[in-house]
Amino acid sequence: MSCAVALEAAGIRVTLLEARKSLGGRAGSFEDPQTGELLDNCQHVLLGCCTNLIDFYRRIGAESLIRFHRQIHFRDERGKRHDLFGLSSLPAPFHLAASLAQFSALSLEERWKLTEAMLHMAGEDRATLADVCFGEWLDAHAQPESLVRKFYDAVVISGLNEDTRRASAAYAIQIFQESLLANRAGYVVGMPASTLGALYEKFACADLRLSTRLKEIRFDRDRIIAVELQNGELLAADAYVLATNHHAVQKWVPADVAEHDRRFSKLDRLESVPILGVHLWFDRPIMIESHAALMRGPLQWVFRKDLAGKALHGVISAARTFVDRSKDEMLGEFERQVRETFAEARDAKLLRGVIVIEKRATFSPTPGIDRIRPTQVAAKEGGISNLYLAGDYTQTGWPATMEGAVRSGYLAAQAIAGRSFLVDDLPIEWPARFLGYRR
Repeated sequence: MSCAVALEAAGIRVTLLEARKSLGGRAGSFEDPQTGELLDNCQHVLLGCCTNLIDFYRRIGAESLIRFHRQIHFRDERGKRHDLFGLSSLPAPFHLAASLAQFSALSLEERWKLTEAMLHMAGEDRATLADVCFGEWLDAHAQPESLVRKFYDAVVISGLNEDTRRASAAYAIQIFQESLLANRAGYVVGMPASTLGALYEKFACADLRLSTRLKEIRFDRDRIIAVELQNGELLAADAYVLATNHHAVQKWVPADVAEHDRRFSKLDRLESVPILGVHLWFDRPIMIESHAALMRGPLQWVFRKDLAGKALHGVISAARTFVDRSKDEMLGEFERQVRETFAEARDAKLLRGVIVIEKRATFSPTPGIDRIRPTQVAAKEGGISNLYLAGDYTQTGWPATMEGAVRSGYLAAQAIAGRSFLVDDLPIEWPARFLGYRR
């Protein structure tokens, strides 16, 4: 979608083919077969530092559906709520200092250690950490395991969809630099006030074809000459953009063609990581706040999905251990956690629960991953010259997030149209520059 809107803004005719009957893919909604209600595959949020995603929402007329929150709510193992917030009158990272000083979910020692780590992060050159695990970085900076469990896990696992210690230090530190350390607006949390699918209802493309499946991509040596649809129709174009996940890309490009394009040489080394989402409906209001990061699992985040607070949505990122478990068993475990965390749920009745597991949600951002991720355009000395790739798995400078997905589309459009569509990152405020942060 981001590639399409960018190209049309440049005056280029676009035909957008979508196999499903609605837009959004992994960041979309589906119809509950039991009730007909539209449910999100999984809760997606954005931060103020996601400048290109915000630009995309503006382009498609969905910006007004995003609600921004200046407080990040945490719940500890006893269910007590703790809030982190920034002061808009102070530049980053000073804007969080007062809130962190009072953040009683962490001990005084943990808060001091976190402050030390943040000061180190501000001056880190991420390029030098591309081959380092974040766990190794945490140990080198004497970060307590209790702090990892209570704070780092909530931020890193949800942001990267990977275990905190296993993830690339470069991408883990990018989260903290861009959201907390560079600009006072970077950490602000944005959540849709609608289903994810509703965000795309105003999406306009001159030739949008939903429920349209591809049968074959036809090649002539190093070029695509047409795509054939399941109904037999042939479509020819000057440029073709494959905006699927990396598994599907390998399906559509034959091996004898792919072997001459270096973008496909390492795709099979990308590891997929699942995400679990659970919808829970109770017979009474359970949750007042819009969201909560839980310091004790299994659910890592919980979101309120209706005005009354009766409908909740829980998320588990890096959910490898849940893929093969019984759904009834998991529902029981999630219900117990909600009851232990929210006092209002102690006597409530769980009416219904729906679990959705996206087995191939994102790729794993482990150390060295950028040597595997392909570029959007083929190399000049070889490759399929009129095939462009868009997807969060491509080289974007970001991990597998909605921001990364939008950037990939803008970069593919840039390669086709010959002009840039990327929006600048939030400016680095003076304290962060003084601490050594450079992009």
